[in-house]
Amino acid sequence: GCCRQSVRTIHFNKPRFDSLSRDSARNRLRRQELKDTQKSGSYCEYGTDLPDSVPVRPASDLLKALGFSIGVGAVCFTVASLSDWQRQKTMMNQQSPSHADNAIKDSSQKGLLTDLEFFGFPVENIYQQLIYGPKCVMFLIASNALVFLLWRARGLKPMMHRYFTDSFASKSLLSPMILSVFSHATPSHLRNNMLYIGAFTLFSVDTFLGPDQFAAFYLTASAFSSLASLAYFAVLRSPVRSLGASGASAGLFTYTLCKMTYDAPLLCFQLFAAGAVLGKVVLELAHLIKGFPQTKIGHASHLGGALFGIAYACWGERLMWGWWRKHVQENVKEE
Repeated sequence: GCCRQSVRTIHFNKPRFDSLSRDSARNRLRRQELKDTQKSGSYCEYGTDLPDSVPVRPASDLLKALGFSIGVGAVCFTVASLSDWQRQKTMMNQQSPSHADNAIKDSSQKGLLTDLEFFGFPVENIYQQLIYGPKCVMFLIASNALVFLLWRARGLKPMMHRYFTDSFASKSLLSPMILSVFSHATPSHLRNNMLYIGAFTLFSVDTFLGPDQFAAFYLTASAFSSLASLAYFAVLRSPVRSLGASGASAGLFTYTLCKMTYDAPLLCFQLFAAGAVLGKVVLELAHLIKGFPQTKIGHASHLGGALFGIAYACWGERLMWGWWRKHVQENVKEE
């Protein structure tokens, strides 16, 4: 299935320390981890000897990550509220009688785009007729595929390691919390996450969220899922690097199913949705507690995203897309 992959797995088969000094034991463990990672085929061979690597940060740096996550949410939902207000204003203008006359005048001046065809259909018409869900899916696939291609450029590797992998032992702490969500390790990693996200994006955007709220939700869920991953690494004092969109997709999954528990017409669907949400949280928590050191799956990120989706469906949507959006749009109207 889809997963947020770690660059290097955490191994707990430590060598015996009774006959070794602490330094030599640490070096031997590190060499063994490097050997195991190379055998696993992970595209990043190691996470501790990269140019941007630093010693594992103090736990107090999690406060910076928390503040960044809250800031991302505030900015994203403010911009989304303004975009939603502009979208509503445009739709009202389009419903006016004068707009129909202007549309007829503009139709003869649209230029080359109306002459391009795809299997006999005008390209412009195909895109305009798409509802918001497919458009959001197309954007996510294109942006993730672009970042995946950037990893293939050797000259960009140092930059990609620093800004597109999430680690508590990197010089860059905050921006990778968002950028790493658009980054994937292998073609199958990218494919699985895009299939998973695409399915829930198509449904949630056109049923519950809309394009503006979806964008704000997705980026904020990305930040909080990365925060959970960093907190886990901080507790373990681990320099492991992680990347992938599955933390955000876990948030989208639990949000959609939580909404279904309220809106589904049949009780059986409501019970199924509630059970799926509970099962997701319990499964990720069990994996996190047990460790699963050989899987290279970021269960902490999954759990953080899932909890964010639940919190947003139960309380956050009324706060951010109810009270906050109304507050922002009223201030714009007054100006």
